[in-house]
Amino acid sequence: MKIADKGGMGFVGIDFGTTNSAVAIAGDDGGVQLVPLTGAPHWRTVLYFEPGGALTAGGPAIARYLETEGEGRLIQSIKSHLASSTFSRTTIFGRRWQLEDMIAAYLRQVRAAASIDLGTRAVVGRPVRYWGAETADDDARAVGRMRDALGKAGFDEVVFEYEPVGAAARYAARLDREEQIVVADFGGGTTDFSVVRVPSGIVLATGGIGVSGDAFDARVIDAIVAPALGRGSRYRDEMGGEAPVPAWIYGHLRRWHYLSFLKEASTLRLLERVTQGALEPARIERLVRVVDEDLGMGLHRAVEGAKVRLSTRDADRVALDAIELDLAITRTGFEGWLADDLAAIDRVLDDVLARAGVAAGDIDRVFATGGTSLVPVVRDRLAGRFGADKLVGGEELTSVAWGLAARARQVFGS
Repeated sequence: MKIADKGGMGFVGIDFGTTNSAVAIAGDDGGVQLVPLTGAPHWRTVLYFEPGGALTAGGPAIARYLETEGEGRLIQSIKSHLASSTFSRTTIFGRRWQLEDMIAAYLRQVRAAASIDLGTRAVVGRPVRYWGAETADDDARAVGRMRDALGKAGFDEVVFEYEPVGAAARYAARLDREEQIVVADFGGGTTDFSVVRVPSGIVLATGGIGVSGDAFDARVIDAIVAPALGRGSRYRDEMGGEAPVPAWIYGHLRRWHYLSFLKEASTLRLLERVTQGALEPARIERLVRVVDEDLGMGLHRAVEGAKVRLSTRDADRVALDAIELDLAITRTGFEGWLADDLAAIDRVLDDVLARAGVAAGDIDRVFATGGTSLVPVVRDRLAGRFGADKLVGGEELTSVAWGLAARARQVFGS
């Protein structure tokens, strides 16, 4: 299958992820290919707003953020707001942005960056459970917002498919025999499981939880970063009394998709008061610089980079030179911080297997996908349950998009 420059062809699958997004296209000939976005196989799911009105997305957004030394606002993990009943819009450089309009702006830039015309119809991935969704209404809100954003980006005919089912289709393309598999999709915001018979595509059960890579990063923030940025410290208020630095600030700090919104005018005024009366000014100064200079991407990279390096090392450091941050981190400590999250993920997997009516011994393969599937303790727990010989992976950031395109061929094909 050959992708022609900006020539409309094939069936489109879109994996709009919390951290990364990818697009693939399936042809009538049975082939599937990833659609390069400005030459890259996938994009980070970020938007960068500049004071003069310029807006970039994905890889170009990160490049502009670095070029301008963060003078604008970098918005990350916008997918994580979809289910929220409390967040609908924000103000950026004097303009009010609806959540759906931000997602649509990202998708329009994906369309412009694609090497082909993506047309007006697509199969789009969705998690089994959106981050923050507690009720059926929350889930419906997330789907409705996503459909609205897709429509504003020119996708008039949209079918949603569970992301782990898309990943199962990618794995099934490798097979020449029937297998019963577990797809374990560890993304940035959510972890999803499906028990699927492939290549027939019979889905026996699915389940998900809003815990994954971002939650793991949040544990690092809680354990070592937030204290270094003043959590637990105090300041003198206008009346001369002492008060703790508000804990909710660090609640926002631990979640990347909230960090950008600390730059609201009211929060900046609060931080100014805290700075003036800080009893430990050096720590508060770090916090203020992270917010005021929009250093969320740098902080994110520092934490994520250490997490990735711990995959092959026993110890590393979380370092951000811009605020003179240099903190030790060990794999043992990191894995200990994740204990509650990993236990919650295990309970979801228990439930999925039970509803599918299968035991671990009945599973032929476990296909682990998503960037967080590369964390050693995550793979170790899967291997401990099913056997290391059954665990397979690969194409962690693109397998879902590939499978969604294959699904689009089934849905939209003649």
